[in-house]
Amino acid sequence: MEREPGLSVAILHPVARALDRLGVDGAAFLQGLGVPDAGDEGLDTFVPGSRAGRALSGIADRVGNRALGLALARQMPAGSFGAFDHAVWTGGTLREAIARSSHFYALVTEGVSLVLDVRDARADVMMHAPHAARHGTVLTDLAIALNVLRAREATRGQLRLRGVRFRHRAVDPRPYDELFGATTSFSQPADGVTFDAELLDLPVRTPDTTGAEWVEARAARMLAHLHSDDPFLNGVRAAVLRGVWARDTGVGRVARELGLGVRTLQRELRSRGRSHRELVDEVRRELSVQLLAREGSTIMEVAYEVGFARLHAFYRAFARWTQTTPAAFRTRSKRTSTRESSSEPGGR
Repeated sequence: MEREPGLSVAILHPVARALDRLGVDGAAFLQGLGVPDAGDEGLDTFVPGSRAGRALSGIADRVGNRALGLALARQMPAGSFGAFDHAVWTGGTLREAIARSSHFYALVTEGVSLVLDVRDARADVMMHAPHAARHGTVLTDLAIALNVLRAREATRGQLRLRGVRFRHRAVDPRPYDELFGATTSFSQPADGVTFDAELLDLPVRTPDTTGAEWVEARAARMLAHLHSDDPFLNGVRAAVLRGVWARDTGVGRVARELGLGVRTLQRELRSRGRSHRELVDEVRRELSVQLLAREGSTIMEVAYEVGFARLHAFYRAFARWTQTTPAAFRTRSKRTSTRESSSEPGGR
C-alpha cells in the first residue's frame, strides 16, 4: 500500500509555536501527532498530512475560528522556519524567491508544489496538491498567507495582489480580504494568488538582518573553500553557487552572470577539461560536505540549500559523491573534529 504524502516535522514545530501564541497548547498538538515537542529530533521525518490537517481543523472548530490558518500565519514572523526562511527570502528577485519557495514546499510538504505561471502582464502563483495529498483548509490557508506575508515584507510592501482564490468552500471573506488586501474567491479550481507580472523583478531582502548576514557569511565561507588558482573557474563556481541558491544553475544563467555567451563559456570550460555539469555537481558536493561537517543544519536543510527538492534524490547524489549517507558522514566528521580538538595543546 502506497504511503500517504506527509508534512515534515520542520513545518509542524513552527506551527506549534504559533498555536502557543494564540493561547492553544502547541505541545499537545505535537503530542497528538506523535511528534517530539523540542530539539531537532525527527526534523527529517514526516507525519501524514491528513492527520495534521484533521488536528488543526479540530482546533479551528474548538476555538471557533474558521480562518485559523490566517491567524497562524500572522504569528509566524520571518525566521520561524530557520535556515529555510533565510535561504528563501534573502537576496535576488521576487521571481527567484518564488522558485526557492517552491523548492522549499516540495521538500517539506510531500505531494504539494508551488507553480509560477506568467502570461502577458499577469503572474499566477498556484499551489498544486493532488486530491490524496490535500492537507485541509487550515494548512492551505496558512501556506498561501505565509508566502504572501513573507513576499510583502521582503519587497518592503511593494507586492500588491490582484486576487486570491481557494478550492475550499466559502467562509466569511472579511479576514481573507483584510490580510491579502484583495478580493478572495472560494470554490475555485486551484489555490493561489494573482498579481502584476512586472512585480516579479522586485528585489527581495528579508527584514531579519541577522539572518541575512548569516546567509552572506555562509556564502563567503563556501566560496573560500571552492577557491582555486584559476580566476575564470573561480568566477564560474561563484556564479554556480549563486545559481544553486536562486534555484537556477542552468548554463544560460551562469553565462549571463559572467557576461559571456553560452558557447564562449562552454569553450572556455572545455579548454580547461571541465564542463558546466561537472562544476554544478562539484559545487553541490562541496556545499553538502561543508554544511554537514561544520554547520548545525538538519539533513533536510542541507538538501534544500544545495538545490534538491526531494530528500531521496539528495541521498542518492550524496552516496554517489561520498559512498556513504549524510548521517554517517556527519557522525564521522564529528568524531574527527572531536579527536582533532582533543589533540590540540590544552585539549583533554
